[in-house]
Amino acid sequence: MLRYASNQKKQIALNILFNLIYILSSVFSLALIIPVLEFLFIPEKVVNTSIPEVSNTLSSWNIDSIKDSFVSWMTQIANQDKEMVLWLICLLLILGTVIKNIARYLALINIKILIYKSMEQLKAKVFNKLMNLPLSYFNHERKGDVMSRLSNDTKEIEWAMAASIEAIFKEPATILVYFAMLIFMSPILTLYILLILPVTAIVISILGKKLKAKSKESQEKQGALLSFFEEILGGIKIVKSFGAETIFKNKFDFINRESTRLNINVNKRVDLASPVSETLGISISAIILWIGGKMVYNNEIDASVFIGYFAIFSQLIPPFKQFSSAFYSVQKGVASANRIEEILHTDVEIHEKPNAIRISDLEKEISIQNVGFSYTDRQVLKNVSLTIPKGKKIALVGQSGSGKTTLTELIPRFYDVKSGSITIDHTDVKDLRIQDLRKLIGIVNQESILFNDSIRNNLLVGNPNASENELISALKMANAWEFVCQKEKGLDEIIGERGNKLSGGQKQRLSIARALLKNPQILILDEATSALDSESEKLVQEALNKLMQGRTTLVIAHRLSTILDADTIVVMENGEIKEIGSHEELIIQEGVYSKLYKMQFYGN
Repeated sequence: MLRYASNQKKQIALNILFNLIYILSSVFSLALIIPVLEFLFIPEKVVNTSIPEVSNTLSSWNIDSIKDSFVSWMTQIANQDKEMVLWLICLLLILGTVIKNIARYLALINIKILIYKSMEQLKAKVFNKLMNLPLSYFNHERKGDVMSRLSNDTKEIEWAMAASIEAIFKEPATILVYFAMLIFMSPILTLYILLILPVTAIVISILGKKLKAKSKESQEKQGALLSFFEEILGGIKIVKSFGAETIFKNKFDFINRESTRLNINVNKRVDLASPVSETLGISISAIILWIGGKMVYNNEIDASVFIGYFAIFSQLIPPFKQFSSAFYSVQKGVASANRIEEILHTDVEIHEKPNAIRISDLEKEISIQNVGFSYTDRQVLKNVSLTIPKGKKIALVGQSGSGKTTLTELIPRFYDVKSGSITIDHTDVKDLRIQDLRKLIGIVNQESILFNDSIRNNLLVGNPNASENELISALKMANAWEFVCQKEKGLDEIIGERGNKLSGGQKQRLSIARALLKNPQILILDEATSALDSESEKLVQEALNKLMQGRTTLVIAHRLSTILDADTIVVMENGEIKEIGSHEELIIQEGVYSKLYKMQFYGN
């Protein structure tokens, strides 16, 4: 927890300072009990007490000399005006309380600033790491679990920090100051306390270990619940169309019950902290009361001093109770912190070399040489070689799972090749700056990925510095300006989550306008029209034709009608290139492409 707060040294220092003022003010207020008791209930002793001589030696300072000095000072005032003494005591009590509470307020304010700023930095660190992780990470991890770590787990850490930093900087200082005062008042009684305390520590430790394990399991189940919920919301149309509501309700109920069971078990242990620590504290208090009472009977300690001692000791119970409660909160926080650390320590995989080469233009060609790639143990590409000259349109066709999309994802280094190489103008993409490489490339996918924001801001993802005229020009080229004008707020219209307020064709045309704004030299079209109706496909295809002009283009297509004019058609099957050539050349070969063409156009 301290590591997360390490950048907030100013707030830590201020919190310690104000807590120390608070603690000393509290001790002062409690210490007033001793002279007040003697002044009110043992007046004959007060009258006979004289002010002792002040010594420069530390050994002469003890509870009796300080008490007698204070009582004698009050006696001198009382001889003139007894009510004045009561007034001074009340004033000192009020003054001590005011200082104590102001200091406590300032300590709490600084700790809140510390916590919120620390959590802001932690969330930013996690989000930045997620932005740098490769696509393979998100293919393996459930989105709901990742969301749970960024929300539920960071919230657990926030609560743990609130408890633990107080426990680290306030409670130990409170305990040390109070113990110092207790030792000063009666070393023998304090020794008994020190002999009993290890029992408390052992009990707390045993409960804390069990809590940590249960907390981690509970957070994982929360992530599973969120993942399931997110997945069902994304596919709600399918659920309803198949009448599968009952199936998924039952699944949700099962996960929800397990999550609830674990949460109850965790909170049983958390809530056990307070009664256990309080019971132990009261038991120790009872023992001290019995031992101290005997010492008063034997004249080993003044009754007023013992009452003051017991009052100060009673104030040790809350910090010990808070310390034990904080220990359990920290165990929950540690379980969440471990899940956050798993993200922060995940290998980025796609590493940029320290002296990576800058690139701003594609001058000659993209060369793919003997490339092999696999996801874990599944081979996806096998010894693929292909040259893509600048300005040419290359089409990739083949059955689903043949490796077409994977091949295009290797060029911008969404993944790295396992064998072989991909070069741009004879420079390996692994030697290039990743940001420069991806600036060269624009991608339009089958599924239009838009954000729950305005049309304007979705377009500006392609070019944050684009002017109003450039936005309008891109929309016109993408055949999208007409429908944007019909929106009530025009460019500032919010399009909903994943653009769900727009039709499929409208979303795709916005994606094309975004790519036009980026003005990439290399264009990757991944089945950009396959999910559209005929009218929308026509509008989108017109926009794509404008987008492809003068660019090096890789087109993945199932509909062969969209790639008949390609300079080169590459036919892939089971991760290998089976045929390559123009449309006319491949038809003459009467191979795989010829069969696909006849099947689509003639039905045989």
